[in-house]
Amino acid sequence: MTGVRAAVTERPRCIAVHDFPMPDPQLGAVLMKVRYSGICGTDKHTFRGESKQYAGTPNERDLTYPLICGHENVGTVAALGGTVRDSEGRALKVGDRIVPAANVPCGTCHFCRNGYPYYFCEKMEDYGNSLHCAPAPHLFGGWAEYMYLLPGTPIFRVPDDLPDNVAVLTEIMAVTHGVETALAVVGMSGGNRFGGSVAVLGCGPLGLCHLIKAKLLGAATLIASDRFPRRLAAAKSFGANLILPVEESDSEERIARAREATGGRGP
Repeated sequence: MTGVRAAVTERPRCIAVHDFPMPDPQLGAVLMKVRYSGICGTDKHTFRGESKQYAGTPNERDLTYPLICGHENVGTVAALGGTVRDSEGRALKVGDRIVPAANVPCGTCHFCRNGYPYYFCEKMEDYGNSLHCAPAPHLFGGWAEYMYLLPGTPIFRVPDDLPDNVAVLTEIMAVTHGVETALAVVGMSGGNRFGGSVAVLGCGPLGLCHLIKAKLLGAATLIASDRFPRRLAAAKSFGANLILPVEESDSEERIARAREATGGRGP
């Protein structure tokens, strides 16, 4: 079979294109042809050599170079190692568009054996991070023509009407679970889940995704604050109805305007 090209972070501040052999998937594995792969802030840290992850937690670890970055991915099934099912239990077939999870659970720890969501895993490995590319089959990140998905990787099928350049944001949108967490807290205290106010402080990609999620979940007042006009313009296009430019006001003024917009409610 032909080879596979990949952008390999060989060491800090050094990325080079390498050729790898095209692997045949083992039983339960999937070979995915990559369509899009995002660049995460984590990848920036990896490039700089800031290789310590989960610092200060029981899962603290250092990355091993070389590695193929890229854990925000969308692609198509190129080959299957037997019958492999998606997140809804449907058998995958060659040509299906998929988004793989950024992680693969161990399948053996307490949480894996007792039906918890996969991200509870105590020994989870991360594509484009802890899974480096020295051992075969090498292709454990999305900055490559093909990516190897290990058995047990959660795989989500992409709806036909969702374009690749939107589907690749799936992992980023998953990070916005904090909006649901906030709604749950409000709900427990007797508050109204819908029609409330949400302030997003910092409108980079993750901030904008939080703003989008809040709007989808029914927030009526969306407040956006940032230093950069282009980010605030993007926030407005996504539904923010109060824009607070950091460069044009001090913190007290921004707080006062936010309180006016929310009727004085909120922290």
